[in-house]
Amino acid sequence: MNWLWTSAAILQCAMLWWLWRGGRQRLAPRHDPGAGTLKDAPRAGMIIPAAGTHPNMPAALRSLLRQDYPNLIPVIVTATADEPAADLARTLRQEFPSLRHVVAGQADGCGQKNHNTLRAIEALGEEPDIYVFCDSTHTAPPGFVRSLLRPIISGEANFSTGYHMVVAEDDGLITRAYQLCVLLMRLLQAVAVFTQPWGGAMAMRRDAFQRLDLKRFWAGNVVDDCSLAGLLLRRRERVVLCPDALLMTAARAHSLPIWRAWMDRQILFLKFCVPSQWVMLGLFAALMLLTPLRSLLLLSGAGGPAMWLCAAVHLTALAAIMSRWREFLPEGAPLGVWLRGVAASTCMFAWVFLRTIPATGILWHGIYYSVGRGGAVRAMRR
Repeated sequence: MNWLWTSAAILQCAMLWWLWRGGRQRLAPRHDPGAGTLKDAPRAGMIIPAAGTHPNMPAALRSLLRQDYPNLIPVIVTATADEPAADLARTLRQEFPSLRHVVAGQADGCGQKNHNTLRAIEALGEEPDIYVFCDSTHTAPPGFVRSLLRPIISGEANFSTGYHMVVAEDDGLITRAYQLCVLLMRLLQAVAVFTQPWGGAMAMRRDAFQRLDLKRFWAGNVVDDCSLAGLLLRRRERVVLCPDALLMTAARAHSLPIWRAWMDRQILFLKFCVPSQWVMLGLFAALMLLTPLRSLLLLSGAGGPAMWLCAAVHLTALAAIMSRWREFLPEGAPLGVWLRGVAASTCMFAWVFLRTIPATGILWHGIYYSVGRGGAVRAMRR
């Protein structure tokens, strides 16, 4: 048992250090030649599904509508014409005349976000050469779209993705734990084998969308990005990560139910759409939880002086490595709060993963989707 724990402890620390080091190398800002080099840029349709009354939405949408990319066609799409997000879209049209608002109607047989996205694509017709997909609650820097489209315009790839970073506006335990979870996913994105499109900031060529028949594919699926990730893996299509295409997500007084529901969806999407990565995630969850628990048990004197020393070295190394992860945070974090967030997120991660094992569906925005292989929607219940 002790040799197994020792191997797991070494593997855990090595993996977390490797993620930190890889993030420093691959997520560093790149040289930006500026918008002046894109005078003849291809037309891009920016599709923003919007729903709910998130407090960040007005500022986030304005940041997307103020992008410095030329030839950009922005579209906000809502399920109905009388929801708060639709009222906001009409208000924004007065400030941004180029903005279009599409009312998609209720989804039937797929995720509401997928349905909204497809209706916006239909409304755009053949105008854009590239599709840009964004969420409505993350704030974008002015050069976000320019950075996201650079590998597509240069011919490096047909698909590109950005990601987001949580800006913690308080030092609450749940806020910091949520921030850590998003940071972990961002660091995994920087590893080529785990890079996959993220629906809040992804782009693709229109001809690639048509070639893969994504209209039909998304019309029967529960989610856009994870289902696309599985399809691209099967088709051996490359996705390029754009480190500068980084959105900011403000978090304050983040609540436990919202955090748990968000984590539920992240893991369930992988279970249904990319099961191989879901299995790897489960192994990672076990490694993250059981190894430090064993060290804490040894520190209580269960293994004698030699094992006590090994356990102390392991936990000290683990804390030192995780403290370095704070380098990626825009505002930093007190060490004690951050390490408590590490412990909380580890426990929640393992608990939520166990809950996903028997799950056969996903609850998302008030709709329960019964989901089959590849994310296919079997039934919906509002």
